[in-house]
Amino acid sequence: MGLKTGLIKGGKIVAHKLAPDVVNLGAKIGTEIIEKQKSLVKIPNLKDVHIDEALRILKDELNLIPTSAVAKPNIAYANESENEVVYSEPRFGRRVNPKTMVKVYYLTQEVIDKSKELLDNSVQEFKMPVVVGLNIEEAREDLQGLGLRVTEKLEKPNLKFVNTVDGQVTRVTLPGDKKVISKLKTGDRICLYFVNEEVILESKAIRDHKEQEKQALIDKVGQVAQGVAKGIHTGAVEAPRHIAKGIKTPFKKKKVRDVKRKEK
Repeated sequence: MGLKTGLIKGGKIVAHKLAPDVVNLGAKIGTEIIEKQKSLVKIPNLKDVHIDEALRILKDELNLIPTSAVAKPNIAYANESENEVVYSEPRFGRRVNPKTMVKVYYLTQEVIDKSKELLDNSVQEFKMPVVVGLNIEEAREDLQGLGLRVTEKLEKPNLKFVNTVDGQVTRVTLPGDKKVISKLKTGDRICLYFVNEEVILESKAIRDHKEQEKQALIDKVGQVAQGVAKGIHTGAVEAPRHIAKGIKTPFKKKKVRDVKRKEK
């Protein structure tokens, strides 16, 4: 029978017994959720992949139902290549059920030419918007809407990514890992760094390993200190003066006994 904590008068916490059927139901629901998560398919990042290859991957390798559609002209597409994928619905990175329909948007030469015309007629300067913390797909779409060219880069595992979520943008730089310190203009290229599930899991593994090492060191130091203290107390170990001075009780007693002997 399971236990459930609750509050009663006076703020005291008590445990209530849960009926076996309630516990079993909770376990069943938890198992079903886990199994459902396992069965979901993650739509991969197919940006810049040829449309034919993207459709093949989604259909043959991931058991999804892909359809293609031509993207609308956008300043961000002015320097892209024909037949390249630009985005999908649902977005890259989303988890969906098998057999889900996925619409893949790609570029034609006509779209690219019109995008170049838009770029020529609308070059402007602006301050970099705040996108750190957003989902990578949302951030990319927002920045491309401003006419920026976006390159996505995956971070390497690090302790600072332990509390992030899948697809979260972590930083924005100019090419060459240079900081964005001035205004940007239409057509500039920027780099969006983000984390995925693998990076987060490896970051947590690094944290756990460091915590284990730290705890092992603390335990070892504690054992050594305990052994030394015991040896000093029993007289098996001769302690240096600065240590012996700190262990007050045994030495104070010894000093009192020595004074009494002198008085006799």
